Amino acid sequence: MGSIEPPTNAENGSLTFTAAVTGGAAPLSESTGAPAAENDVAKKRKASMLPLEVGTRVLCRWRDNKYHPVKVIERRKLPGSGANDYEYYVHYTEFNRRLDEWVKLEQLDLDSVETVVDEKVEDKVTSLKMTRHQKRKIDETHVEGHEELDAASLREHEEFTKVKNIATIELGRYEIETWYFSPFPTEYNDCVKLYFCEFCLNFMKRKEQLQRHMRKCDLKHPPGDEIYRCGTLSMFEVDGKKNKVYGQNLCYLAKLFLDHKTLYYDVDLFLFYVLCECDDRGCHMVGYFSKEKHSEESYNLACILTLPPYQRKGYGKFLIAFSYELSKKEGKVGTPERPLSDLGLLSYRGYWTRVLLDILKKHKGNISIKELSDMTAIKAEDILTTLQTLELIQYRKGQHVICADPKVLDRHLKAAGRGGLDVDVSKLIWTPYKEQS
Repeated sequence: MGSIEPPTNAENGSLTFTAAVTGGAAPLSESTGAPAAENDVAKKRKASMLPLEVGTRVLCRWRDNKYHPVKVIERRKLPGSGANDYEYYVHYTEFNRRLDEWVKLEQLDLDSVETVVDEKVEDKVTSLKMTRHQKRKIDETHVEGHEELDAASLREHEEFTKVKNIATIELGRYEIETWYFSPFPTEYNDCVKLYFCEFCLNFMKRKEQLQRHMRKCDLKHPPGDEIYRCGTLSMFEVDGKKNKVYGQNLCYLAKLFLDHKTLYYDVDLFLFYVLCECDDRGCHMVGYFSKEKHSEESYNLACILTLPPYQRKGYGKFLIAFSYELSKKEGKVGTPERPLSDLGLLSYRGYWTRVLLDILKKHKGNISIKELSDMTAIKAEDILTTLQTLELIQYRKGQHVICADPKVLDRHLKAAGRGGLDVDVSKLIWTPYKEQS
C-alpha cells in the first residue's frame, strides 16, 4: 500500500550537474584552448566502454532531472541500430526496486562509470562460503520484505524477477505504470502493456480485444457476495475455489505491485475481499486483501494492496481495519502474514498505533495487554511491539506495565496521522467461512 514520492534530497550519492550531458558524452570544457586531440581521446575511451556490461555502476539522469547512482541489471539491443546501440535496465541503488526502468544511453554519464564486478564469479564464491560481513551487506541492501529467504534464495528471486516484464496496464479509466515483475503465462512475454477487464480481470494484449470483451462481459462487479455497502463503497467476498480464474488473475495483477509475495496458483485455499468504488457504470476495484480460509498461525490477512491510482486516500487503512472487524466477528485475534512489504508495515504500524492510543486515552484505570487484545482483535505480540516502539511500556516486577501519560499519547497520535476511512460495522453483513460438506 501507499506510494513512493520522488526523491527531493540531493544527498546520499545523488548529484546535480549544471552542464548538459547528452549521448553519453562529457560536458564541454569551458576552456577555449583545450587541444582537439584530448577530446578525441576522451571519445575513444568512452566508445571503448560500450556497450556497458551488466553489473556496471554509473550515474543516470532520473525524472527529477538529477543524476543518481544506478546499477545496470540488463541490456537489450535497439532494433535496426549500430553495434553499440543498446538501452539499459537500471536499478537506482538509493531507492526501492519499483523504480527500476529502461533508460537510453544519453541518460547515463559515462564519466562516472565504475569498474564492473564479475558477479557470476562472485556468486559462485558466496554460494559456497559467505562471510558474516557479506551476509550483513546482502541483508542491509536487499532484504526489504524478504525476511523469510536465505541469501541463496534471495539471489535466485532477484535474478528471476530482476526485469519488469509488463511496463504498464490499462484498468478501467486508468493507465498504470507497474512496479515489479509478475509471472504471466509465456504467451504474454512479448507484451509491454496489458489491458484488463476491470470487472472479471481477464487480461488481453490489445485494446481492440478488450473492447470486444467488454461488449460481451456481463459482470459489473467482482464475482462473489457483497458483504458491505456504505455510501459508494462496497466490499465483495470472493471464494478462490468458486472463482478460480478471477482469483488467479487478481494474483497476477497484484504481483505487478508487490515484490515480497510468492504468487500462489492454488487459490482454492483463499478468500479475497475486494473493495470497490461504485457508480452507475458498476463497481470499480480500488484494492483488496486476501486471507487463508484456515490459518494455524492466526493470520487474518495474507496479501493487501491498494492500486496506485487510489493510494493516499485512506483505503489501505480501511482494508486493515476491515480485516480486524472480520476477526472480531470470528471471535479471534489476528495478525497479518509475514513478511510485510515496506509500505504495508508502515500502514500496520500506523493502524496499531492509532487504535491502541485511542483506547488508552479514553480508558480510566489500569488495562492489560490481554484486555487490549480482546477489545481490538490485535495479537498480543503486535500490541507489545507497538507500545515498546512508542516507549509506552515498561517491565516491572516480572510484568509489563503500560505508562500512558496524556501529553505523550497526544504527541504520538498527532505523529501517527489521520486514521483513514472508518468501517461502519452496522453495514457489515457477514458470517465466518465454513467448509461446505
